[in-house]
Amino acid sequence: MVMYIVIAGIGRVGFALAKSLAEKNHDLVLIDKSKEICEEVASEIDALVINGDCTRVKTLESADIESADIYIAVTGRQEINLMSALLAKNYGVPKTIVRVRDPEYKEVFENLNIDVVVSPELVAANYIEKLIDLPGIVDLAVIGRGDAEILELIIGENSKVANRRIRDLERNKDYLIIAVYEDGELKIPDGDTRLKPKNRVIVLAKKDAVDYVKKLFL
Repeated sequence: MVMYIVIAGIGRVGFALAKSLAEKNHDLVLIDKSKEICEEVASEIDALVINGDCTRVKTLESADIESADIYIAVTGRQEINLMSALLAKNYGVPKTIVRVRDPEYKEVFENLNIDVVVSPELVAANYIEKLIDLPGIVDLAVIGRGDAEILELIIGENSKVANRRIRDLERNKDYLIIAVYEDGELKIPDGDTRLKPKNRVIVLAKKDAVDYVKKLFL
């Protein structure tokens, strides 16, 4: 589904996001106060690039804000992100996403009717903390409201699942093996897939089952 998305702030976060969304053929409008940045980005990304202030009604209207499906504010100033998102809401934009630098304002912004509030600093801190708390896990991602996690880990030589078929494992609704890497190739497993030592696996697990999964696979 192609969406019309307006992004305010073309710093590192905004640029990376815009580039990814452009590759998925979404209709994009990018806004930034820096003329130099706008000129540079316009030559790299297939999008309408507007040099202007996202807190100005005239700038948002030039971005056809009323037609936007999503408004994303990721400038370096959280007060500007909030103000512009509230203006976008006033124009009837269905979904607004705002970046905050200070995590303590996350709940405040959510209470002001912002749909999604993201703190990259908090996300990074939580990510690093989890990797410290869960040695042996190669990578992870938190999904939903933190109710579940996607874990990427390597099956240990003495793991309880090593050399067993998935269908032979004890049935457990708290986790699901969603992918297996074997010889560098990603495979979607079925009941006959045999889990071998040193295989890299991706597991979806409920938050309360993470420790259990770790003990089972490592």
